[in-house]
Amino acid sequence: GGCHMISNYFSIAGYLSIVLWLLVPILWVVHAIRRPRRWLCHVAVIVGLAALLFATINSKTYVNRIQVDRSEEIAAAQARQAAARKAAEQSRAGEVAQVRFAEDGASDFLDEGGMDDADKKYMATFDESVAPDWKKEKKARSQTSTEDDSLEAMLDTSREKEEGMATEAVEGSVAEPIMMPEKQMMLANRLDGYNLKLIRWLILIGLGVVVVDYLKRVNCYNDAYFPLPLPSRWANSLTPAETVQTWLSTSRRTIQEELAWLAQRGDTFLYVTDDEAAAAQLPEQLWRLSRPERMPMDIIHVTADNAVDDDFVFETLWYGRSSFVVDSAARAESLLARMMELLGERKASRAQVRQNVNVIWDLETPLAEETVQAFERLGQSTGVVLVIQAG
Repeated sequence: GGCHMISNYFSIAGYLSIVLWLLVPILWVVHAIRRPRRWLCHVAVIVGLAALLFATINSKTYVNRIQVDRSEEIAAAQARQAAARKAAEQSRAGEVAQVRFAEDGASDFLDEGGMDDADKKYMATFDESVAPDWKKEKKARSQTSTEDDSLEAMLDTSREKEEGMATEAVEGSVAEPIMMPEKQMMLANRLDGYNLKLIRWLILIGLGVVVVDYLKRVNCYNDAYFPLPLPSRWANSLTPAETVQTWLSTSRRTIQEELAWLAQRGDTFLYVTDDEAAAAQLPEQLWRLSRPERMPMDIIHVTADNAVDDDFVFETLWYGRSSFVVDSAARAESLLARMMELLGERKASRAQVRQNVNVIWDLETPLAEETVQAFERLGQSTGVVLVIQAG
């Protein structure tokens, strides 16, 4: 029935590819709804690639084997030939001499006795034994030609069976063709093309979803993963960074890991602490991924004694050259006061950092409220973020 024919268009691999690509948009929807976000959009790309694999297997090993089933066409042509012969017999019956001989068989109804030359020629078209020379030559050519899939050749049942057996032995190694009517073969090929095209589009869109998802999560503390040194404005355009953030002691990472994470993102930081031991533990360099090669980022220690200029600290952070650690509360307050002045100037000229600058306040004494307000006012437009370590 119709259902059986529909099932013949694809192999099991083909139908499996459809099931897999139907899963892809479902995974996207679940990923968008679910919190916290994890890896479902990445799984969707893998499922899409699996669907493409099965669709390709179906196309190469099944759909490519489909051939036109000409049996109905041949039967119809044979019926037409028989009908034409019968009609010819009936139309000539009255004109042909009604001479019957004892040796005549039932099929010997037509006798040549009453036929003129034109009649004989006409009847010869149905009789192989008195076929004209041109037809014999055509038949000889059709037998010697290596490949003749015309309807006439298919109707030519006088071809040697031995020849068929010889070709069967050669074709034994080739996969058996799948026969179906021409319309259904064309539909199977069309569906196969649509299936492959749709899966490729889903994979392409899936990769776009992964990129957008990554950028949306960069500035979300609990959802971010695998830091990459992409321009901060890409992520900020999708999910603006909070200008004032809080890291709790129960955060995902330790302070050292947090600073390494920021470096890998290409961000610079000013880490302010009153714990001299913690400041001393920080390395002199952290690695960051950057084009065209992986390069270290220096961490410069600013103390109450050394003469590191406030403007130098600000400019170095702004252009993403190095990061700084300050282990003196008094030094930190004067440095931040100067930074606020310079940030005001940058905001007035609408300047913005390429990579976010992070000021991390890890002191027992809370930051002055006016400084926090200044960050909230200036940070969003300039790309400078204040992080308060709490607990």
